[in-house]
Amino acid sequence: MWIVASDFDRTLSHERDSFKLRDDLSIKINQFSNFFKFFVVTGREERFIKVLAPNLRPTGWVLENGALIIIGERKIINAPEGWFDLREDISRQLNRIGVKHSLGEVIIYVNSWKEARDFGRNVRVEMNRGDAMILPEGVDKGRGLIKAIKESKSEGKIIAVGDAENDEALFRVADIKVAVRNALSSVKEQADFITEKEDGEGVAELLDLILSGNFSKRVNIN
Repeated sequence: MWIVASDFDRTLSHERDSFKLRDDLSIKINQFSNFFKFFVVTGREERFIKVLAPNLRPTGWVLENGALIIIGERKIINAPEGWFDLREDISRQLNRIGVKHSLGEVIIYVNSWKEARDFGRNVRVEMNRGDAMILPEGVDKGRGLIKAIKESKSEGKIIAVGDAENDEALFRVADIKVAVRNALSSVKEQADFITEKEDGEGVAELLDLILSGNFSKRVNIN
């Protein structure tokens, strides 16, 4: 059984579509999820995903870079005790140094932050194409996916699909690493398979290969 875990921005969605998921891809993923498991793993907040992918019904969502997991109607906060007090302190520090930021349900977002700083123990800063996400130590896309798989009682080999730096944590827990054609060079270098097409078309290409039974042959899996 395959478990596909895909990033959202510039992997499922196109920047030229303002990152709104195309209806044909939503339909394809929903149909695919009837036979295999499909998780969306993204740094996005739930409120934005509801606008950008209103018709998508995957097996589960791993949001805020692994800090928030949604399986059906269940919402799981993936953060240690004391995180929210620490987050308030970090927010105050950012305000003092004049860094504009926003709060997700769990993490802190900083757009176009060129001088990410160290906030000490129990905090990590992850960059993604020039933006920063401030998270609890030990939380990332890969660990979030593993928790989501356990919570959904799923089993199978993990195919991770991504395009940028924060997908490297997702790759670390994958059996097979897939980069879409528009991925950063550093991501492509780690990939077992690179799609011929970009963004959502690349993910659709991958799903078609899996459904046809040809994916294993393309990546030399016995």
